[in-house]
Amino acid sequence: MEPTCSSSVAELAKYSEDVETDESKLAEHQEYAEVLSMSGERRKRKRWTRRSCCTRQLLSVGAIFIALLLIIGAIYMHLRQKHHLGRLHINLKDRERVEVLAEDFPVVTAAAVAAQTPTITTFQPSATSSPEPSAKCLACMATTATDNIPAICRNRGRAEEPCGIYRISHVYWQDALRIIDPDDLLAQDYGRCVVDDQCAERIVRSYVQRYGGKDCNGDGRIECRDHVGLHMRGPGGCHRQEPLGSLVERRLEGCLKYSGIT
Repeated sequence: MEPTCSSSVAELAKYSEDVETDESKLAEHQEYAEVLSMSGERRKRKRWTRRSCCTRQLLSVGAIFIALLLIIGAIYMHLRQKHHLGRLHINLKDRERVEVLAEDFPVVTAAAVAAQTPTITTFQPSATSSPEPSAKCLACMATTATDNIPAICRNRGRAEEPCGIYRISHVYWQDALRIIDPDDLLAQDYGRCVVDDQCAERIVRSYVQRYGGKDCNGDGRIECRDHVGLHMRGPGGCHRQEPLGSLVERRLEGCLKYSGIT
């Protein structure tokens, strides 16, 4: 019986050692599996990070490209609108095009003119004065008012209607009509006259003749700039030396330079 017991004990001990060995191997396998899993997760995170970086870079490049296109487009539109940076557009290219202008001419009444300028009828121009606009000055008046594009005016108490390249309002026409030849039948018809360049020119000359003799910019001379100021702002605005605005001023200065008017 003793040899049998000894062999059983030995087998049991050997079995215990095999179990312990298996457990240690299992633990090692688990540790190895955990290491592999962590390594895989790290690789996934690295790949995801690389992809995210690439996506961000592509988005950044795309945004920069779009911004450059917008800047180039804005510069192009700016150059298209700034006539003084290129060829001066004095001649009308498209007679069919009209421009709706929201700004009305100021209402001018005889009482207001008399109150502001009581000596207007007795004004004597100096040697450097130009009491009547020349043909070149008239062209610059049209360029300044509408860029030589027939306009549509919103006259007070009237519907929108064409008012020509000088942008002659109904009140402006009425003021000038007082010294127009009554036999000038075309000039008596506002709608027909203001869209006819020659008739509109007679209206402008009469208006300047009636309210002219004013130094609208305070430089001590009466010249084309003053005629334009009177035409655009009326006698009251001329008396107050109201500015024309940046766009209108650029049109005027560009035309004066182009026409050789100092």
